[in-house]
Order: sequence, then structure tokens, then C-alpha cells
Amino acid sequence: MTGFGSSEKGGFKVEVRSLNNRFLEMNVRLPHGLAGQEIPLRNAIKARFARGRFDVYVNVREERLSSVLDTARAKEVYEALDGLRKDLLIAGPVGMGDLLRMKDFFISEEGQYDTGSLREAFNEALSEVEKMRLREGRMIKEDVLGRADLLEKIHAEIKALVPGMVSSVREKFAGKLKALVGEAGYDDSRVLQEASIMAEKADIAEELTRIEGYIGQIRKVLEKGGKIGRELDFILQELHREVNTISSKSEDMELLNKSILFRAEVERIRQQIQNLQ
Repeated sequence: MTGFGSSEKGGFKVEVRSLNNRFLEMNVRLPHGLAGQEIPLRNAIKARFARGRFDVYVNVREERLSSVLDTARAKEVYEALDGLRKDLLIAGPVGMGDLLRMKDFFISEEGQYDTGSLREAFNEALSEVEKMRLREGRMIKEDVLGRADLLEKIHAEIKALVPGMVSSVREKFAGKLKALVGEAGYDDSRVLQEASIMAEKADIAEELTRIEGYIGQIRKVLEKGGKIGRELDFILQELHREVNTISSKSEDMELLNKSILFRAEVERIRQQIQNLQ
């Protein structure tokens, strides 16, 4: 799901962008002096989200620097300069001015950051992202519920075709047998018995019952809310499997066409729920 949030606190500007992703991926960009804050920020995202790609950008508006003197390193630089002076037979001692010209070797600038302000700004930006994702989630929920209604309609249409399947199988079986042996030579009751056995093998009552249950589960899971993306994904996999079984059991063109429509709607729902966490 997509979302964007930003906030400024204590000299920090934080931006968080969220994009659709089946898994949870995070990219956190921090100033060098704040590298230690990356893991806490990642953990904060994990605590609130289960899916999505998150890009976090942190900029420092007011960087406070302090100078740190490495005395031991300064002594090494002084001794090196004094040794060089002697080797080159340069007159006069090494002075403070000479040493300061080499200050980059023993004086470093370190940033001082208020990590509390950083966390506050980050949490505000993350809350904005969450609000946007919730709005999008409500839209997806309504769309999926509408498609569940359509699945239910196609299911009812397939179910209505079932009573005619036995007679259809009987007619096809009798027609093939007649073509092989002619008008005489077979028992009509035997044809009915064999056709019934074939129809039993092609029975889709169990699949239709399970499909009806899965459609009901989709509605229940959506109403429950929370982190439901993977649960819905599993239900849709099962729906897809059941309708494939129905297609493999039947040669009725109308039923096969209905099955194709059903699979197409299941796939559309699967694409939508990839955006849910």
C-alpha cells in the first residue's frame, strides 16, 4: 500500500514513503553521525507494518558540531614534524602555527544530535503514512467485498447447472455407444447405470460447498481487519484450486465458461490483496 508522511522536529526533517510490496522491505538513509539510529527506526516500522517497501530519509537542518582533540595523535604529529625538521636541517623549533596547519590529523568535528527529536519526528511521519494506508485499505476492502458478491453470483450459476449434468452425461454416453454398436445391442438400463457412475465421478458438489465456505471466509477476514493479507492470499489459493478441480471434472462448455469467469475474479482479488498487510 502507498503512503507518504513527513515531519520536522528539533532540526530534523524526516520523510517516509511507502510503496506496495508483498513483503516488508526498508531502506533507511541517515546522516553519518546517526548511523546508530537505523536499527531502532527499522524496529519501529516492523512493529506497525507487515508489508510494503519503506524508504526513510532523514536530513539535519541544524547540525551542532563539537571539536574533539586527540592529544596522543597531536603529540605524534609534533614529533614527526620535529624529526623532519632535524633531518632536513631546518633551523628553529616547531611552533604551534606549524602544528595547527596539520590539525586535520588530530582534531575532528563530531555532530551532537537530539535523538529524542528524531524519534518524535519519525513517529509523526510514520503515523501519516499509516493514515494514508488505512484510507487505501478501506477502498480495497470495498472493492474486494464487491468482487466477493460477484463470485457468489457465478457460484450460484454454476450450481444451477449441476442437475442437468447427469442427463447430459447419459445422452453423450448413449450417443457414443450407439455410434459403436448401432440401434440394437445394448441395454438402456445399463447405459443409465454407466452414465450415473460417470456422473458421480464428475460430481462437483463438494467443491461447490467448499467454494461457498471460502467466499464467506473472505468476508469474515475483511470485517476482522488487522494484518490479513497473507490469510486472504491462502483463501484465494484454495478458491483457485477448487474451481480448477471443477473445470477438470466437466466437459460442459457453459460450466467451463463460468469457471473461467470465476478464476478471473479470483485473480483480480489476489492482485488487490497483495497491497494489504
